[in-house]
Amino acid sequence: MPRFASPPVPPGFVRARSASRFFTTLGRFYQHKNDQDRPIYGLHIRPKHGNRHGTGHGGFLATLGDSFMADFVNLGFPGRRMVTTELKIKYLRPARIGLWLEGHCIAMQQKGDYVDVVCDLMAEGKRVCRTEARFKLLDG
Repeated sequence: MPRFASPPVPPGFVRARSASRFFTTLGRFYQHKNDQDRPIYGLHIRPKHGNRHGTGHGGFLATLGDSFMADFVNLGFPGRRMVTTELKIKYLRPARIGLWLEGHCIAMQQKGDYVDVVCDLMAEGKRVCRTEARFKLLDG
């Protein structure tokens, strides 16, 4: 397979720390903070992330949403372990291989030991999909 040359990373994004060993297998991720001091996650959709139609694979997008939301919860509850108990995704439009994809976590609400989060995955200023998850906070 020919080497994929990623376009430049948008200004303001810096290489993100890896949330897990699994996450590192997905590629290089970047992050920066928006005006509300919330992280925005980003990466280029590479050929290894694609389906036969030349767009980001739905399973890959679901994994990104789950991972971005988990990191977002981790920032709000440092030191707490958690697990995903529910994950919902609504696919709205395809995102071509080569595009810059951003994850915007836009809401977090705690209910006891559960945290609900919403994250929009965006490309070219348009929502590609919306992911929603519930995480259970585990005892420290």
